[in-house]
Amino acid sequence: MTLPVIVGNYRKQEAVSRLKKAYTSLNQALKLSELENGRWEEWEDISSMPSSADYINKYWAKYFKHIKICETYSECGFSEMHPYKFANNEKSTYTVAASNRRIAFITSDGIIYTINFASGPDGALVAGGGFYIDINGPKGPNVFGKDFFCFSLVEGKGILPSGYGSKNSVTINANCSRNGKGDACAYKIMRDGWQMKDDYPF
Repeated sequence: MTLPVIVGNYRKQEAVSRLKKAYTSLNQALKLSELENGRWEEWEDISSMPSSADYINKYWAKYFKHIKICETYSECGFSEMHPYKFANNEKSTYTVAASNRRIAFITSDGIIYTINFASGPDGALVAGGGFYIDINGPKGPNVFGKDFFCFSLVEGKGILPSGYGSKNSVTINANCSRNGKGDACAYKIMRDGWQMKDDYPF
């Protein structure tokens, strides 16, 4: 086995390990918060709170160690508003933080968690629009499926990877490929037993 292959395998294992850790921490935090604050579907909408930081502090911060809330991309350590690329190398319009619609926090291990809010009844902004995990913060490469992964809050099930529930392996593999966007890559990793197999676009 050549050195580049060994290094590549190590990086894959490290990425999967950090993703699994972040995913577990996020779901544990959700469960603890629901025990204290009730079901997430019934939490206050962010529009009714003084700031996005108040929302994070009430529903998430206390269930993680040493977090920093960042309400702008620069506070998260990024040099631009849209730092991410899809797996096919196309530029993404995803932002790390965007006013009250998308807020992020960084934990002591350098992982960034971003909550995307959806429009609820009467235009209120409610959780459930999406969850994003950047396993190494602004370090890069900031590419879907390499260090940036997509999730959703699913009623009655918690936080699940984008694409969860799809039984079509062809669709998932096409999405998580060098020709796809890569937003279902976390699901592919989970389906493959928490590993990046030979066909994984790393």
